[in-house]
Amino acid sequence: MDRRTALQTTLGTATLAVAGCLSSEPAAADFRIGGPWKPNRDPLDGGSMLRRLGITEALVGVDYDAAPAPELATEWERLDDRRWEFTLRNDVTFHDGTAVDAAAAVASLRRAVDAAAFADVPIETVKAVDETTVAVTTATPFTPLPAHLSRNEAVILSPEAIDADGAVTDLLSTGPFAVDSFQPETSIRTVSHDYYGESPALESVRYEVVADEQTRRMKLENGELEMARILPYEMVDSLESTDGIDVYTPEIPRIRFLTFDTDSEPFADERVRRAVSLAIDRETITESLLSGICNPAVSPFSPSITEWANPDLDRNPYDPSRARSLLSDAGWTDGSSGTRTRDGTTLSVEFLTFDDRNLPIIAEVMQDHLADVGIDVDVTVLEYSAMTDRVGQRSFDAYFTSWGTLWYPDPDRLSQMVHSRAATLHHGYENDRVDTLLEDARAVDDNAARRERYHEIQSIIAHEAPIAAITDSTTVIATAAEVTGYTAHPTELRYGLESISLRNE
Repeated sequence: MDRRTALQTTLGTATLAVAGCLSSEPAAADFRIGGPWKPNRDPLDGGSMLRRLGITEALVGVDYDAAPAPELATEWERLDDRRWEFTLRNDVTFHDGTAVDAAAAVASLRRAVDAAAFADVPIETVKAVDETTVAVTTATPFTPLPAHLSRNEAVILSPEAIDADGAVTDLLSTGPFAVDSFQPETSIRTVSHDYYGESPALESVRYEVVADEQTRRMKLENGELEMARILPYEMVDSLESTDGIDVYTPEIPRIRFLTFDTDSEPFADERVRRAVSLAIDRETITESLLSGICNPAVSPFSPSITEWANPDLDRNPYDPSRARSLLSDAGWTDGSSGTRTRDGTTLSVEFLTFDDRNLPIIAEVMQDHLADVGIDVDVTVLEYSAMTDRVGQRSFDAYFTSWGTLWYPDPDRLSQMVHSRAATLHHGYENDRVDTLLEDARAVDDNAARRERYHEIQSIIAHEAPIAAITDSTTVIATAAEVTGYTAHPTELRYGLESISLRNE
């Protein structure tokens, strides 16, 4: 099977029932999925799970080439630099049977556009032109608009699902599965309904929150789950040799990476940042710590997932000799202790990280790699919120974290990583050329021209190293062998449950 994917969603509680959708099927007939994440009913506050389970849909989807694709909108047209029109499908209904028209779509979209999640998307107006046409105007030319409208926050909910205060009271959307019950902190059960697209073979699905990964595996092996998600890499070999289980290890658009404080010593010096990147043996990390399932990374994008990745970058730029030369050029000389010094100061830094996605163990190996070139690294593992507090206060030398890089299918995500004013990474990095390329790429309509700009940006940041990408990411999914039709989505937007069936059905 293909080796690579990952599950990420956020917390929430609710108990919901959709009128007219209650099912009399016994629980034993459910297709059962186990995962670690607790879902939230509001798409503006972590609606990933709702999308993945096929409950919610947006105007724009994401295809298996990780590109924007029709979902509730059959097509869209850019009328000029700032004006777009989206044409809705005919005869689509919400889960309660009411019609989906432009007015309903606009009401839902305006709620998303006015939310903090869309603060950086320059949408000026959203209007219904007629019953099947939604017009969107942006404040500035904005080519990635369709990609942003594929985001989980932009799913279309029925006006009946939102109360006068803007709170979600019912999960009424348009996906192939409707909510039957929502048990806070525990599970979601859905049932298939009269869907405009591919009709699900599965009549009901139950997603169960199973926090412990060993328990998820045990439930799968005992026949209590048909699918277990986000299993550890070290389980892959034994799962692959277990009768009755199929294993999928899809790559997903997520990187583990270092972010440097470029405003303070020692990482204000580009040569020191480059030396750190060159001193890290990414291939050793992926082979020895990540079971050979993940790949080394030097860019936010993987060429195996998207054409936006610069294919000319060295995926494992390991060169400790060059790292030592750069440190010497920067004035950091060999010390008697093995740690370099300059003007009586030792080259000692702190890397912050948090306990998830194998980050601490990778940080410890990077610590050894950097000691070999004379950099003393202290690894501090914090709770995620404590780390982000430190980072927000600019109280760090570097921090090691993980980000999804295509959670909407466009490289505009790079603006949030390296634009001098739009970035949220707190590195302090400023490069006028990078800013210009990012701004131009937002306005340019031709994909080839945009691709050239994004490839150049990736080359610049690989060289100047405000961040240092270390590895790509993979997720481990296991299913009962009776499961057929499952294909891992490249961005995990959806689980594709409408395509799944069981051989014994």
